[in-house]
Amino acid sequence: HIPLTMYGIAKAAAVDARLVQSDAEDDVNSKTNEAVRQTLRSLQETEDYKGTIAIFADNYQNKRSGFNIYEDIRSKLINQGVPASEVVVIKPGLSVKRKLEIFDKVNKGEIRVVRGSTFTLGTGVNIQERLHTLIHLDAPNRPMDYTQRNGRILRQGNLHKEMEKPVRILRFGVEDSLDVTAYQR
Repeated sequence: HIPLTMYGIAKAAAVDARLVQSDAEDDVNSKTNEAVRQTLRSLQETEDYKGTIAIFADNYQNKRSGFNIYEDIRSKLINQGVPASEVVVIKPGLSVKRKLEIFDKVNKGEIRVVRGSTFTLGTGVNIQERLHTLIHLDAPNRPMDYTQRNGRILRQGNLHKEMEKPVRILRFGVEDSLDVTAYQR
């Protein structure tokens, strides 16, 4: 179990050191902060038609310190002027009714940033209508999960195809980290 534990720690550290070290600094070059920058860019570029962004991370919380990537991204977006009502996280335990309400609002452009794990935001989730940018903060453990995540944006019903505008799928890699290995797996 030690190699698996070390792999998990290294993979989390590549996303944001605060996931593994309680007193780590908020590195301006972390994947978390790059996701904020890219989200703000996409929000600005798609403002006229209320384009949306999906952010995936399966490892998003340091249980010891309480640090949570989803909440960090949310607070940074709000501090940059994004309305709090437009930034939502899909958490385990949400009722089917509540999820469908959120997904409907994403498709209408009322919620512009949705964050979640492969499990909560993958299979059966229809948010593709205005989805302009999909961000992978980490590499999922199974290749089919990567395909499943991308299936939220690369599917029928995405308005960008009709508008002849490209969509963006972003994967961030940290040099000398497990990112390359994780994606090669």
